[in-house]
Amino acid sequence: MAIGKKQDEDFYVLLTQSAENTLQAAHVFRQAMMSEGSPTAYQQELRDLEHKGDTITHSVFRGLNKVFITPIDREDILALAAKMDDVIDGIEECIARFDYLNIQATDHYMKEFSVVLVNACQYILDAIKLLSKKKYMQIAEFTVKINSMENEGDKLLRQGIKDIFHNPKDPYHDFKLKEMYEQLELTTDACENVADILDGIVLKYA
Repeated sequence: MAIGKKQDEDFYVLLTQSAENTLQAAHVFRQAMMSEGSPTAYQQELRDLEHKGDTITHSVFRGLNKVFITPIDREDILALAAKMDDVIDGIEECIARFDYLNIQATDHYMKEFSVVLVNACQYILDAIKLLSKKKYMQIAEFTVKINSMENEGDKLLRQGIKDIFHNPKDPYHDFKLKEMYEQLELTTDACENVADILDGIVLKYA
C-alpha cells in the first residue's frame, strides 16, 4: 500500500508541476505583452518553458504505463496532462507569431488577452492543487472561473476583429492582427478544455 500511495502522490506532483509551469509561461507572456521592446525577446524563454512542459507530460505518460493503480482514472490523468500541454503550446505559438508574422508591437487586445491567460492558468493551478485533497466541490468553483475567462477571450476576439473591420488600416497588417487574436482565443479555449476535464472528474468523484 505504501508503494501505491507514493505513486499516487507522484501523479499529483507531476500534474501540479505542469500547471505551475504553464502559469509561469502565462506570466512571461504577460511580461512580453507589456514590454516596450519587441515581444520576440521572450521567445526563447517561452520555448524553454514549453519544452519543460513536454518533459513533464512525457513523465506522466511513462508513469501511467508503469502502474496499474492510479489515484483517479488513468484516462483523466492522461487528459489533464495533455490538455494542460495544449495550453502552454498555445502560449508558445502566440509568441512565435510575433516572429514569423513580423508583428513589431503589442496592442490593447493582446495585453488584455495576456491578463485573461494569467488568470485562467492561475485558476487551473488552484484547481489541480485541490485534486490530491479530494476537494471536488472547490474544484468546481475554479472551473467556473476558468470558463468565465474563456468567455472573456471570446469577447476580446469579437471586439478585436470588429475594430479591424471598422477601422481598417493596411490590409496585410490587419490580417496579421486577426491571426494573432484568433490564436490567443484558441489558447483560452485550451484552458476551458482543462476545466471540462476537471468538471468530469468532479462529477465522477464528488
